[in-house]
Amino acid sequence: MIELDVKKAQCKIDGIAYPMIGFGTWPSTGDTCKKAVSEAIKTGYRIIDTATLYKNFEPIAKALAGHDRREFYLISKVWHDQHLPDDLTKDLETTLAELKIDYLDAYLLHWPNSAVPIEKTLGAMDALKRKGKIRQIGLSNVTANHLKKALKVGVPITWVQVEMHPDFCDFNLLEFCKRHSIHLQAWRPLGKGALKDDVMLAEIGKKYKKSACQVALRWILQHGCFPLPGSKSKEHIQENFDAADFFLSREEMEKMDKRASKGTRFRASKEIGMGFDDEFDFTYEECWPSHSIS
Repeated sequence: MIELDVKKAQCKIDGIAYPMIGFGTWPSTGDTCKKAVSEAIKTGYRIIDTATLYKNFEPIAKALAGHDRREFYLISKVWHDQHLPDDLTKDLETTLAELKIDYLDAYLLHWPNSAVPIEKTLGAMDALKRKGKIRQIGLSNVTANHLKKALKVGVPITWVQVEMHPDFCDFNLLEFCKRHSIHLQAWRPLGKGALKDDVMLAEIGKKYKKSACQVALRWILQHGCFPLPGSKSKEHIQENFDAADFFLSREEMEKMDKRASKGTRFRASKEIGMGFDDEFDFTYEECWPSHSIS
């Protein structure tokens, strides 16, 4: 169960309190990642996001060493080609071993793979959850069509992680998630750094003595979503965390909503070397169709 205090940007997940602003670790690796996560922990972040693709489990483990595991909410994601039960189980085992932990708080499918039956994938994740290896299950980079199909399996889905920032938001997905008590994590919440000099956001921020980036993060928070900004800079790590102590007006939110609704998202494709094409244009029938491999 997740309870939100949006005004204070705080939440309780299964009774444990966390700040809603999480820390994203892509694309940091090695000592750079260890230093960034250590600084984030010192600043007060307690939700930390990673993935098998990021190849940074070991530096995150080093940053967490000596801290109480129960204070942190650790998220990881399994890659697109590892959704069959045996592959997924091996991925989780490797993830836990390299992070030096006994369980993940949230385990997500990094991108949907409609070649693998979703009932097999979610069934494997649910079995791992029953063994205490996962607290909660999620999907990433999906649409409402994917969620409709996945929910038919009957395995509880707690999280959806997607791109969200003032230059793009899938409001159809956001509304669907709210109706089904699914919570949204926002990756690339600052538009990969593009929003730091944004004129509109900076103008809104003047009223609150906040930066354009802080306005972007506050907008996400006020939609009841969990932004996952990342940074290697001590100053930016603190700046991002300080987006929790002001509140945007309804007019400011609507102005930003209008802009985000007209934006375009990042698209995954074989052409850019990701090894697959995304499924954002899939119809409900195309998401995990009946002819998926067994």
